Amino acid sequence: MPDSIPSDLVSIVIPTRNRARLLGQALRSARGQTWRDCEIIVVDEASDDDTPAMLSRDFPEVCAIRHAAPRGPAGARNAGVAAARGDWVFFWDDDDLMHPGHLTALLQAQRAAPANTLISGRVRSFIVAGGEVRLSPVVCAPAEQPAMATLEEFIQPHRRGSLTLSTILWPAALCRAVPWDDKLFINEDVDFFGRTLLAGYRIDGRPVGMMYIRQHENERASTNPGAAGVLASALYRLKWTELLAGHPEREMVAPAMRDGLMAVMIELSGRRDARELMARLDVAFRQWGGVGYYVTPPPRNPTKRWLAQAVLNLGGLAAVKALLTGSARLKGGGGELGRFQSPVTDGDREDADILCAATQR
Repeated sequence: MPDSIPSDLVSIVIPTRNRARLLGQALRSARGQTWRDCEIIVVDEASDDDTPAMLSRDFPEVCAIRHAAPRGPAGARNAGVAAARGDWVFFWDDDDLMHPGHLTALLQAQRAAPANTLISGRVRSFIVAGGEVRLSPVVCAPAEQPAMATLEEFIQPHRRGSLTLSTILWPAALCRAVPWDDKLFINEDVDFFGRTLLAGYRIDGRPVGMMYIRQHENERASTNPGAAGVLASALYRLKWTELLAGHPEREMVAPAMRDGLMAVMIELSGRRDARELMARLDVAFRQWGGVGYYVTPPPRNPTKRWLAQAVLNLGGLAAVKALLTGSARLKGGGGELGRFQSPVTDGDREDADILCAATQR
């Protein structure tokens, strides 16, 4: 193990807001880890439900930090890092769960990793429908992938990524050297990932551990950012057009960068509070090789693709935004729910049993 990591204390940092029941399930999942050398830090983003009382009553061992006003997920995680005593930081969402051996497996894999390499373990999503746990396929990052290819994965707005924050044990020294950008209320995680890569680290996938991402009808983020969250997508895109402007391999990510800028311009079209950002996005789009506006993501059906482009050409960004929004409403969530299946393999059944027991409390 590298000399710069003198201990194996893991600091689990969990931002939360007004989700006492789900937080309790997440904390029991953390408390039940086979790796016992842990501290749990909950950063309460001004909850006005039962969260403070629940923490005091049921989890007295937890270090609870309370913000008088929400600072967003990035600000909450920075506060958790500042309070952490461990040499490893594990970032955890208040509605997710993990296999009891998740942290042990990640730590063992990380011990064997080369210097400046972060090991990313396995992840799968789950839903609870009609009292039954249904699971998505297991996802694991590639074992070997160049940093620029990983950055392209973060920048491309329409690709389902293979990396998740809670499949990695992060060195606390790295978390202090590369703090979270608290101006970003969304995309703050991929921004943190990306700046970690620019700092000289690489991320390798290994089939170890298992975290479970809960999919449900409520918002994923435990802090509702309102308008700040909508505009943050533009701030993230603009930030990365500047960070990679002089990169020698910038052409590898140029198509994804244009897709991202185009997607944000469609999303923000018609918003008065985004006019200044729209002008900056257009300039960045041209600087990254954009010539004419196009529809992204493009419909798969050729006729629909032609129609969407025609609507854009005739009616502009606002018209195509209305078209895409209406199409998404008609489709509903059926395609997404189709990823989830009843348990089939022994591994599926083990995961389902863990999740069933955890979600019944």
